[in-house]
Amino acid sequence: MGAIPILEWAALVLVLVLAVLAVHLRDLLKGALALAVMSAVLAAMFFHWGAPWAAMFELSVCAGFITVLFLAVIALTEAREQDE
Repeated sequence: MGAIPILEWAALVLVLVLAVLAVHLRDLLKGALALAVMSAVLAAMFFHWGAPWAAMFELSVCAGFITVLFLAVIALTEAREQDE
């Protein structure tokens, strides 16, 4: 095992920072978007490491479907709170 290139370290740090941001942001919309970007970066890392199936699953389900689901729930709950 050789040394990890600087680009891989940067991607790992970016995933960690985005994951922490997704948890700690008060705005739910920004947190969901941080989670989506984190999943997209993680999918790129999987593809780079030679796991295309894991990358496609991560990108389609986590960065795609789950993000759309979170955004829909946020939009519906905010609309309901404004009505009350």
